Amino acid sequence: MPTGSSSGEAKAKEEPNRCSSCKKRVGLTGFTCRCGNLFCAAHRYSDKHACSFDYLRANQDAIAKANPVVKAKKLDKI
Repeated sequence: MPTGSSSGEAKAKEEPNRCSSCKKRVGLTGFTCRCGNLFCAAHRYSDKHACSFDYLRANQDAIAKANPVVKAKKLDKI
């Protein structure tokens, strides 16, 4: 038979979803940012919270990956 403490740990209450900025409960309407945090509707944009994600570098890397450098071989002159 399983012990009572292991079943109690398995049914541990899940922390309610709260905005990382204002601690407001968001429930199912929360927005997950690329920085990994959950935000309410008022703080969902990166300029409304102190976002640590580098959007410029991520976009530059995506463009560089999508457009590889095409370099032709040199031609030998006769």
